Amino acid sequence: MSRDLSYDGLRGWLLIIIACNHLFGSFVTQFTRTPLGFVSAAEGFVFLSGFVAYLVYGRLANNRTELRRKVWRRCLVIYGFHLSAILICFSLVLSLPLYVTHWSGFFNAANWFNNPIQSALSAILLLEHPGFHDILILYLVPMIFLPLAIVALKQGKLMYVVTVSFLVWLLAQFVTAEFLASPFSLVFNDIELNVSHFDPFAWQIYFFMGVVLSYLKFDKGHTFTFTPAVRVLLLSGIGFFLLLKHGYPQLMRPYYGGHGSASLLYQFNLLLSVYLVMHLMRRFRWFFTLRYPVFIGQHALPVFAFHCVVIYFLLPWSHEYTTAHWYWDLLVCASFVALLALPAKLDQSWRKFRRRDHHRVNIMSQS
Repeated sequence: MSRDLSYDGLRGWLLIIIACNHLFGSFVTQFTRTPLGFVSAAEGFVFLSGFVAYLVYGRLANNRTELRRKVWRRCLVIYGFHLSAILICFSLVLSLPLYVTHWSGFFNAANWFNNPIQSALSAILLLEHPGFHDILILYLVPMIFLPLAIVALKQGKLMYVVTVSFLVWLLAQFVTAEFLASPFSLVFNDIELNVSHFDPFAWQIYFFMGVVLSYLKFDKGHTFTFTPAVRVLLLSGIGFFLLLKHGYPQLMRPYYGGHGSASLLYQFNLLLSVYLVMHLMRRFRWFFTLRYPVFIGQHALPVFAFHCVVIYFLLPWSHEYTTAHWYWDLLVCASFVALLALPAKLDQSWRKFRRRDHHRVNIMSQS
């Protein structure tokens, strides 16, 4: 089956939006922060990760050993990029101490300056999430359980996967990180528990939404076409959420809306957004197959890890400009987005080197 570049393009656009949002300017984010209601590009990224993961690994269901091996190897790669971005980022600050004050507050990274050894160990255990270094965890945690979901879906146990995912989400609404605070302090006595506002056990529901819809589309042949009346109703839901967002902004607060805990409001908004994007991808395929977003999307992990490191050094000095005038915001965002080509190009070169090396080894083994 040939690769559908529109999914790479969509992932690339999501990465571009996330990068612009993380600059916290006053102009561009008016259009990119939550363009379709309450949900952001982060929810879309996690959903799309699940959708593509089933498309890629679902074909291995007949060989469970190979399925587990490839999925868990991918998990190690995600973990490696996540951890490398954190360690590189906070190693560089040793030569640039002027950033310490800003990082301690805005980036919620005070632990690294109180006790870097304990913070590093905590990060290795996925219990230290300084600002922006949390999205890959939302991708990593559900990926670990993907082989179980794929096998269950291939056996026709759709409701089993849906029910388990929902129950885990429900449990996450009551069992929070606060339960870890006491045992954490016994082991790491110089730092505080610093986990993400985004609960990976709640957000896994977005990932498995993507997995289930991918299964329905590619295995069951669902086209998700509805009668005109239902289509209008679904698309009108996007307008409703936009009105709700601007008319009742208090629902955006985590206490009411549950951004970090993936509330039902956000889940419904995401599904409606997915339906809208599906229509846009069908009608404007050219937009989702533009070369640059596709290129960025095909190298998503190094691009995201790179953006996490750069934003720590870029944001402290750029924020003054991006919030002052719209043209500065646009210029800095455009420059940052262009810079994302660097890790993508390096990853492309590394992959070519690995393929050539693998090909050379195969020739030598056959001779």
